[in-house]
Amino acid sequence: MKEIIQNYNSILEQIRIAADEANRDMNEIKLIIVTKKFESENIKPLLDIGHLYYGENKVQEAARKWFDLKSEYKEIKLSLIGPLQTNKIKLALDLFCSIHSIDREKLVLKLSKYPEKIKNIDEFFIQVNLADEVQKSGVSIKSFDKLLIEANKFLKINGLMCLPPKNNDSSIYFGFLYQMARKNNIKNLSMGMSSDFREAILFGATHIRIGEAIMGERIG
Repeated sequence: MKEIIQNYNSILEQIRIAADEANRDMNEIKLIIVTKKFESENIKPLLDIGHLYYGENKVQEAARKWFDLKSEYKEIKLSLIGPLQTNKIKLALDLFCSIHSIDREKLVLKLSKYPEKIKNIDEFFIQVNLADEVQKSGVSIKSFDKLLIEANKFLKINGLMCLPPKNNDSSIYFGFLYQMARKNNIKNLSMGMSSDFREAILFGATHIRIGEAIMGERIG
């Protein structure tokens, strides 16, 4: 557990350095610690030192551990950063305060059936599949404008999210997402993970998603 805190402090220092390089305020960058496949005992040391922002990829896994943690630590801000299946919407709206994976009109329409619960969500991000990778979620660039118009009828879209292709220069994709956000007057950018968060900060990331660099290697 001591190693997790050391990793956390190291990442904070790297965020500070990258923010300085970008002439940005470090406090405008949210560090979302990705805790998929890690249990409560691995997470509690971070909660005990006051870190509030966490991310999970799967609704069911998140529900198994985070409802209890949220009852104990009242200020937790939990983000869904993986795909949202329509049959998990009600559970997700009860659990998360931020959803980073809006990617299709069907999902938007299903979410719109819960107007009172939607009000409790702080942030909705559209996930953009910038490279049209078939194995990844996200709306294509050509379908983005239509989805944004439809989503804004029911949700307050205030962010864009991307997952650049592996083994590519992430900066190209971060720069493109930044331009899409500026064009559409969207404030937040969820981009950058353990391997490329420094580049993401240089390109305006407001939310970075870091797992293994803090939590250690995932098992399974």
